[in-house]
Amino acid sequence: MRNQYLPAVPIFFIMGAMLCFSIPALAVEKTLYERLGGYDAVSAVVDDFANKLFNDPVVGARFFGMGDDTREAFRQKNKNLVCRVTGGPCKIISRSASQTHDGLGIKASEFAIVAQHLVDTLNKFKVPQKEHDELMAIIGSLRPDIVEIEGQ
Repeated sequence: MRNQYLPAVPIFFIMGAMLCFSIPALAVEKTLYERLGGYDAVSAVVDDFANKLFNDPVVGARFFGMGDDTREAFRQKNKNLVCRVTGGPCKIISRSASQTHDGLGIKASEFAIVAQHLVDTLNKFKVPQKEHDELMAIIGSLRPDIVEIEGQ
């Protein structure tokens, strides 16, 4: 006995294949990490940003006495942090923002300086506005865990 549905099976495969290839690739948006350019791009941004912090006349004092190895560890922890919070595969290897900054008496004005250095770095690397804004929103969300002294 012949199966009357057998000739329809190849048609369903063909229709399924046509649907798969006709769905736009943009159906799933890339992560911020991917849109920033992945690890190499994040690494370059963090290196530039960290150097700005180390050399800043105000916030640079917070890094006084750090040896090269400690500064490199700071860079690596921040690379992993930015990688992770933007959707990348890295593991965070540092303490939380509140634990790291607790008791340091960080002023709102110092946070503003750090944020401006990040803005300058993102501009230097010509990060598109959408990604720029998304990353700055992530960093801004850390402010309550970092700033201990408002109004200065």
